[in-house]
Amino acid sequence: MTCSHSPMASFTFAVFVLCLAMDAAATQEIGLVAVDNRELARGYRASALKTKVVVNEKGERIGRIDDFIFGRDEGVFAVLAVGDFVGLDGHLVAVPFRNLKLDHPDDIVLPGASRMALQKLPVFLYGR
Repeated sequence: MTCSHSPMASFTFAVFVLCLAMDAAATQEIGLVAVDNRELARGYRASALKTKVVVNEKGERIGRIDDFIFGRDEGVFAVLAVGDFVGLDGHLVAVPFRNLKLDHPDDIVLPGASRMALQKLPVFLYGR
């Protein structure tokens, strides 16, 4: 026994399934998370970290925070100004924010980094 379907019946079924999928997607709720505001307040404001000195674990100054970039899929990056004067003797590089250690009182630490190693990274250019 063979079963034949008309093209119109197949199209109608496909549209029906698509409408069900769109309706399910439209009714999904956004997953909001309740945070502990007291614990969150112990964190760091981006404005307070901007322009802070970045050192390595030896205490050697390797740069300063110029800005932060929130990647679409890659996460958060700190843009570091490496060298004495960005544009003349130094340049900007992006490093993953998760690599920075913020638990030191005065400086931000980037373990395992050196000024020479950072200067070998690709130059970060805004808006490109």
